[in-house]
Amino acid sequence: MLLNRYIIAFFLFSFLGFVWESVYFTICKHKWANRRSLPVLICMIYGCGALLAFLAYDLIESGLLQNVKWWMIFILGFIISLFLGYIASLVLEKLFKARWWDYSNVPLNINGRASVPTSVAFGVLALLLVKALIPLVDRGLSTLSEPLIDISAYILVSIVIIDTTLSISLLTDFQKYVVFIDEGFQNYVAVIVKLVYGKQDSCYYKVIQRIMVFKFPRRKNRLVKQLREKRFVELTKDYFESDVVKQMDKYIHHGTTTTLQHCENVAWISYLVNKKLKLNANEKELIGVAMLHDLFLYDWHDGEPCRKTHGFDHPEIACNNAIKHFGIPEKQQQAILSHMWPLNITKIPKSRVALIICMVDKYCALMETIRLNKRFGLRY
Repeated sequence: MLLNRYIIAFFLFSFLGFVWESVYFTICKHKWANRRSLPVLICMIYGCGALLAFLAYDLIESGLLQNVKWWMIFILGFIISLFLGYIASLVLEKLFKARWWDYSNVPLNINGRASVPTSVAFGVLALLLVKALIPLVDRGLSTLSEPLIDISAYILVSIVIIDTTLSISLLTDFQKYVVFIDEGFQNYVAVIVKLVYGKQDSCYYKVIQRIMVFKFPRRKNRLVKQLREKRFVELTKDYFESDVVKQMDKYIHHGTTTTLQHCENVAWISYLVNKKLKLNANEKELIGVAMLHDLFLYDWHDGEPCRKTHGFDHPEIACNNAIKHFGIPEKQQQAILSHMWPLNITKIPKSRVALIICMVDKYCALMETIRLNKRFGLRY
């Protein structure tokens, strides 16, 4: 699938960008330089830039863009990096209360957020990407099977969704774990860098003794089901009695799992996550959104041309059906519309319910696709 090819390329170049910046600034400053924009080891601005370059490469290869000269690619890379760098700096500073770069000491800078010399360098990088790196990556991806590309894209998106969700301040318990793990990682890398440059003092760093990982061991899962099954059944009863909800059982969604089974999986895992991590999301709203988030009522595998944009379109279709048949309030509408974030980049989860559904939906989709449903706590 073309979209999954772009997803893999985005994460690959985001990781390479993180490696490049971390190594470069560590060498320059002789101390560990954290250049991430998220808890995972990626620098998203490089991924965004590479994605635009990949799109340009595809347009050139398909013949839609003709007579593209090398200097045109350079100028386009220069302009995009200047604009993208400035916007990214503003967004990152607002989200994380920190600046990832500051060009105040560089000539011809714009408020320290972007500069002409660095954009010239990125123009050269754009030329290198389109002419050398992207063709190499494209040939590599063409050797992979479509199922492997699809699964890899699912895994990468799931990792970032989970890691991003963990870093959001609304989920304070999650945030404590992320900070704890992140401090240990930063200290560990700082020790290595100091050893390399021979400037370390006799100091000690805290080492992570145990990382809390959310798991569903079989015995514990059975116990949880026994204790909480009754409440869960009460919350979902009305939905299973609805004829329109029953229609979802006609369509396969992921692997051999039907759309209705997927929605029940998401509802169950969301219910357990909310309980186990004490997130205090409204249970009725949470279950309602989970049971209706994929109420699109068609087989998206049928090969119809209109299904090619299913990933982008189905949240709105499901939301309209949920409004029509259940009259859901605006808060639940927003949660359904945002459950495919970051694929639908403008539909950002804005509530605890929306964040949980967004994270758990990716988890369940991944487990259903690779058919490890029962091993990882799903109901079907």
